[in-house]
Amino acid sequence: MHYAQLYLEYIKLRIMGVAEYRKAFFMGGLAQFASYGAEFLIIWILVDKFQSINGWGAYEVLFLFSLNLCSYALAGFFFFTPTTQLSNMVKNGTFDEVLTKPLNSFVYLVCREFNSAYISHFGLSIGVIVICLTGMESTITFGDIVFLIIVIISGALIQGAGLIFTSVPSFWIIETQGLREVLFFQIKNFIRYPITIYNKAVQVILTFILPYAFINFYPAQYFITKDDFVFFNHNVQYFSPVVGVVCFVLAYRFWLFGVNHYKSTGS
Repeated sequence: MHYAQLYLEYIKLRIMGVAEYRKAFFMGGLAQFASYGAEFLIIWILVDKFQSINGWGAYEVLFLFSLNLCSYALAGFFFFTPTTQLSNMVKNGTFDEVLTKPLNSFVYLVCREFNSAYISHFGLSIGVIVICLTGMESTITFGDIVFLIIVIISGALIQGAGLIFTSVPSFWIIETQGLREVLFFQIKNFIRYPITIYNKAVQVILTFILPYAFINFYPAQYFITKDDFVFFNHNVQYFSPVVGVVCFVLAYRFWLFGVNHYKSTGS
């Protein structure tokens, strides 16, 4: 069966499962919506109080946050559960079962373990993106919409790569929650705001080492016509697709390396 057909079958089965517990699904989605909605409100109040952050107004900072959340929601839908559960699967030996399937282990887990809870994140972030673009009175063309979709997908590839990179060490050190918390979630919090508010060392890390700035900071300036590109000229706003593909390919190769050096519980 083709991978796309397989994935659609898993989605169908998951939707049928969700349909049996509709109240729990909607309550969970509502809780996530309210949580992130509160974060948007806090950022708005904070930036509005000080008028701007390093020249970025409230709508512009919210646009950064919404791009980050939107791409994270897309990455989380596909990769959050497979990557965060890998440690437990290695620990209890159930990853051995994955290796017996006639499919690539990564593809199999992504198909089987997608997380529908991220639908609420995605819906909220899309709504805020529209509000921000409207509030900034941006003139959006069809080409801009296409580029926005590309930016979101590129950001999702970067975020997915981050989830993969921080989960693969589970093949050797078993528990990687702390690693993921620091290298993915905590450091990624820096891109909630323009990275130019931080010192040069942080800017270098977020651009060259953990390139989270390409999720939102650089491409966002295409839509809000700013010129705040740190070390680069304005062309860096178009680099997110390249960074996203490179990061994801490297992360996938790291996954294969981990699988090839995995010592099962039966060995």
